[in-house]
Amino acid sequence: MIELYNAPAVYEKEIHYNEDKHEKVFVMVNTFRGEEYLHVRKYYQDFDEDWKPTKDGIAIKMDFDNTRGLFDALVEILSISEVKDVLSTHFRETLDNIYQK
Repeated sequence: MIELYNAPAVYEKEIHYNEDKHEKVFVMVNTFRGEEYLHVRKYYQDFDEDWKPTKDGIAIKMDFDNTRGLFDALVEILSISEVKDVLSTHFRETLDNIYQK
């Protein structure tokens, strides 16, 4: 039986690389038993310099509700990040005064 993480990838993108630890994080989509799955998984580099998947990560079925929920969460995270940057850039002194009290 083929393991889910070994099924052929339909889509694969490296989203993080930690050079010190020789670790990468990939987002990938593959098909397993006729269903598409979205994976976010950490990989490590073995002694032969091949990248191998770890157990650290998730795999969720790529249906409409899961995909929409993930998209909504990413939009919110990016919005929060953008707001933090704007606040930090333009209101740093005010925020420092508020939080130092």
